[in-house]
Amino acid sequence: MDAHARDQGYPVKALNAVLTGAVGMLAASVASAGVFIFAEQQDNPNLIAHPTGYTGSQNQLTISVCIAPDSESIAQMEIPVRNVIRTWNELQPVVNNLQLSNPELPLNHFDYESVLLHEVGHCLGLAHPNLASESGLTGASRGYAKALPGADARYNLNAGDDGVIGTRDDLRGDDVNLGWFRKGVNNPFLFEPVIDASTYSVDLADLPTGHNFVEIAALQVARARGLPDGEAVMHQGTRARATRRALAPDDATMMRLGMAGRDRTQGTSDDYAYTLVYGGVATGCNITVRTQGEGFGVCEVRGRFLSPGQNHLQITSGEITMGSTANYNWFFNTVLRTDPSLFRDRFQQ
Repeated sequence: MDAHARDQGYPVKALNAVLTGAVGMLAASVASAGVFIFAEQQDNPNLIAHPTGYTGSQNQLTISVCIAPDSESIAQMEIPVRNVIRTWNELQPVVNNLQLSNPELPLNHFDYESVLLHEVGHCLGLAHPNLASESGLTGASRGYAKALPGADARYNLNAGDDGVIGTRDDLRGDDVNLGWFRKGVNNPFLFEPVIDASTYSVDLADLPTGHNFVEIAALQVARARGLPDGEAVMHQGTRARATRRALAPDDATMMRLGMAGRDRTQGTSDDYAYTLVYGGVATGCNITVRTQGEGFGVCEVRGRFLSPGQNHLQITSGEITMGSTANYNWFFNTVLRTDPSLFRDRFQQ
């Protein structure tokens, strides 16, 4: 069965984005404390999406990324595109990846590279770690961990005793968790040596004693933990002058979980690695990026199941459209990343 999803992000004060999609004749939305794209559409928390080319046995995937020839701002796009490719290839996360007011950016400008890093994550199979705009909720309610409504057919939202949305004491009623978390730990700011189904789970029964729901890698959660400002790249939305040019641990963890392959066991023959390669200004790539139109940032992803009835899906293509410079004040980074130690930092244990 083919699958299709469309993410449209746009900046507002509440860090909003919209993610909708369809699988076959079904229409739904995608995305949690680390969630794979299409998991929500299929009502399947255990679904894992893999990047283009993985069919269950390949050990090395090559994923081409091109700038569309019909794009505007082609010259300005090249460095951000190449930096994003390098960041996803290195898979080297840091805790303090969020800068809320980067002095590099003029007032009222949005960082093109940061937004593109998020959109490419969708093309690799990742979804939002929070309810987001696709939930139909408004304001702060979109910041809760992603879940499916339970038998009562509605989201149950209560921030618990700490009053912080997205933390371990949230009371979610019969909501069905979609977010993968470290068994017995529930810390989205970890990045561990073994990341597979033996160490990570979506089953709330694997939470530590006293935890009600999964924590998500959101700014308010980092601050509640006493960490420096950090947030998953896949967390929806952005704001003027903010930059997220490095992956957070949650982003890299989700990619590593998928890389454990169909048996979900790290270190076996169906594991894979991937390499994004820059294809220049061209057509026919696995991921195409263009700048044009009215939408702030749009990602359209297609995929197919590896086999019927299975919990694994392969992304087949990704189309990213960033809004026109006539409609948005984009800041195009002009510094090409060359130092892999640029984002080196400690991880919270």
